[in-house]
Amino acid sequence: MNNRVSEQKLNDGGYHVKRLVNEANARLKQIGKQGKRATIVAKTTSLALQFTFKDGNGIAQKQVGLGAIVLNQKGIAKAEEIAQLVTGQLVAGTFNWDWFNALIGKDTSEKTQVLTCKQMVEQFKPHFFKQRVGNKANGKSWYERCRRLEEVLGNLDKPISLALIRSVIELTENNTPNRGRTISGVVEFLRYHDNSDYKKVIQEYKKNNNPEPREGDPPSDEKIIEIYKTGFIPCPTNRKKYGHRYGQWQFLYGLLATYGLRIHEAWNIANWDKPAIFKDGDWVTMDVADEATISALRDAGETIIAAILDPSNTKHFLCIKRNTKTGYREVFPLSPEGHNWIEEFDLLQPFNIPDIERPLERGGQALGALRCSDKTTKWFKKKKYGFTPHELRHAYNHRGHRQGINTDALCQSLGHGRQMNLTTYRNSKSKKVKLQDLELAVSKQQQKHSENELLKNKVKDLKAQVQAQENEIELLKTKLKMYEAIAESKNQK
Repeated sequence: MNNRVSEQKLNDGGYHVKRLVNEANARLKQIGKQGKRATIVAKTTSLALQFTFKDGNGIAQKQVGLGAIVLNQKGIAKAEEIAQLVTGQLVAGTFNWDWFNALIGKDTSEKTQVLTCKQMVEQFKPHFFKQRVGNKANGKSWYERCRRLEEVLGNLDKPISLALIRSVIELTENNTPNRGRTISGVVEFLRYHDNSDYKKVIQEYKKNNNPEPREGDPPSDEKIIEIYKTGFIPCPTNRKKYGHRYGQWQFLYGLLATYGLRIHEAWNIANWDKPAIFKDGDWVTMDVADEATISALRDAGETIIAAILDPSNTKHFLCIKRNTKTGYREVFPLSPEGHNWIEEFDLLQPFNIPDIERPLERGGQALGALRCSDKTTKWFKKKKYGFTPHELRHAYNHRGHRQGINTDALCQSLGHGRQMNLTTYRNSKSKKVKLQDLELAVSKQQQKHSENELLKNKVKDLKAQVQAQENEIELLKTKLKMYEAIAESKNQK
């Protein structure tokens, strides 16, 4: 595998915003001077600037919010840009708050105007989406964080109040992730409107919301094999014209299990029946695939991966295209020890995933999910497999760790960061799986101990043999000296 195996876009939640903020601040400290320099401060979900400014109250350190700029990679880049401009104004002695408010898009022209709840939502919603331009799941973010806020406040022609804030939050059940997401939406909404009246109450809701961590239960390898064999038998009452779909779902199932793919990535494979070439920052399926052309391109330094269905391809690496959650990458198959799922799951056949209409468009009922993801998740739920499609991905990761595969190689194949792999993915293990892994580790340790004991006994036996041989040699030397003495005595006579 080469150095382009995985783009690893920062979309998987596993990157360190703290590191990104520190890197930005290191660059900011190269400009301006002490006392006249702005740096970035990371809050829970948002960003602020910190700098010293002489106002009417004398010299004081200021920490000011940046409106609804959120704590993500793009938000940090925007905050760094604003900090550079603020530093320039501080150095020049021209900084003022009207200029700053205009810079961050804060409207102060009608400070005395009291907005209605409806007006507040109407102003906030476009800003929410604007801050997430390029985020493939911004509709899902709004649904999860702010739909209850919109339900309660969106049509009210009266000012915001504590009772309304409580109504929004209490639409969700306490001690659930839904309440946590809704609280985050309310905080972002109020921060946008520079309203801190309900800070103490919101902190109480946050403090009292302690959802139990979900215990992941990715299927065992044995369970995955069992479902492959028994979970795709057409029901006798089904209409015959839909019978072929069971084979399609079974093929997709085998693909997800063997390669640990996200669902939509199955619709973004570049090298199934034709080779793929890495061109212009992406894997591209080659139309011309004769051996002479491929050989010439490789001689010219191009990176080409053989088709999965190419008989000469024994590694079966998949090339995933860039238009996916974490970008282009190569993926290697991973079967349990003693198995070959490429063959057992009959993957070496013409590509046969479900014929879902417009699979890569958003429109699924599950929080604006991609259609292919929505349909696949519903299939698993309807058939009562006992796990989700995404848990096949977690099972792939656990399988890799059990087999001692390098963590970085697993990260590249899965298309996520090392931090994500070592936290979220490892934490998805159920108690049962953790116990199995512990038993396996103990078994391996015992086996290793037994092997060490066997080696020690072998060494002991060899030492005994060597000692016996040395004793025999000494005996022979003594006999030789005795014979030499006898022979010398006879010669003297």
